[in-house]
Amino acid sequence: MSTRANPTVIGAFVLGAAVLLVAGLLVWGSTTWFATRYTYVMFFDSTVVGLRKGAAVTYRGVRVGDVSDIQVRWGTSMVGVYISIDPDVLQGVRPKDVPAALQRAITEGGLRAQLKAESLVTGVLYVALNPHVDEPAVLRGLDKNTPEIPTIPSPLEQWAARLDKLVDSIEALPLKEIAQATVTTLEETQRLLRSPEIKGALTNAEAVLADTRRLVARVDTLVRDVTAQVGPLSGDARATLVATQKALADVPQLVDDARQLIVKVDAQADPLLASLLKSSDSAGRTLEQARTTLAGVDGTLNQDSALGYELVQMLRDLRETSRALRSLADYLERMPDAPIYGVNRAAVKGGR
Repeated sequence: MSTRANPTVIGAFVLGAAVLLVAGLLVWGSTTWFATRYTYVMFFDSTVVGLRKGAAVTYRGVRVGDVSDIQVRWGTSMVGVYISIDPDVLQGVRPKDVPAALQRAITEGGLRAQLKAESLVTGVLYVALNPHVDEPAVLRGLDKNTPEIPTIPSPLEQWAARLDKLVDSIEALPLKEIAQATVTTLEETQRLLRSPEIKGALTNAEAVLADTRRLVARVDTLVRDVTAQVGPLSGDARATLVATQKALADVPQLVDDARQLIVKVDAQADPLLASLLKSSDSAGRTLEQARTTLAGVDGTLNQDSALGYELVQMLRDLRETSRALRSLADYLERMPDAPIYGVNRAAVKGGR
């Protein structure tokens, strides 16, 4: 005789299955399985060493998506980076309006993509989306089926470009012509100060000084005679005579000061010329040393050089060490008694 199934048990089983199904749908619905995500592509004309799938995509420092794929465009220098953006993170705009909002941000708000390093030690890169209104929007158009976000060089590339431009500007300066023109000007000034015309002018100045002294003496005599003959003159007339006498008395001093000034300029011309020549030679040597140093730094930091290869290897070892320490810390957090019992903790406890 067969046992009849209990309807209560069957009902409870069906109800439990329904509850589990609803809970599963709620859990899965909270994940990205059923969420709508938008894909964009960016093309970088540089190396993307350190960028991995799953890397963060941030907007003003807030993570809004991740890198979904990295492709090499064969025959070009471009690297295509595909990103997936989560519309739920972008508040203030409906999920279905996110593509139109991002397109307006690109065309009107200057939205640009840029590679940045999370850490100089690990060299891990991420994609930063930020407004750069001054940067032009350069679209490559290599993928017609995916909307594209314009890119700009990374900060390191921008500094390298500025350094190259500075070196080119310094090399373009006509330093030899400037130094030669300065030397020519000083030589012409020295020749003019030593010319016979200047010496003749000094001689004439001495003659004028002597004539002025004789004139002043005659005026003094004339003033005394007029004072003696006229007697008490009016206050204005006497003041005028006194002022005239003082002005004529200052003339010899002015001529003497002019002669001393010319002598001083002539004495300082030769040292000034030698100093400028020395400064010009020193500037030339400094520029040559700077050019050599920059070339050496460029060769040293090149990834094909021995030091560049060792530096990359060291950074990779540091990254692996960091990952190992992170894994050890996670394991000790899960099993804090591992240092006491070891990895085979169950066997140790069983033998106690």
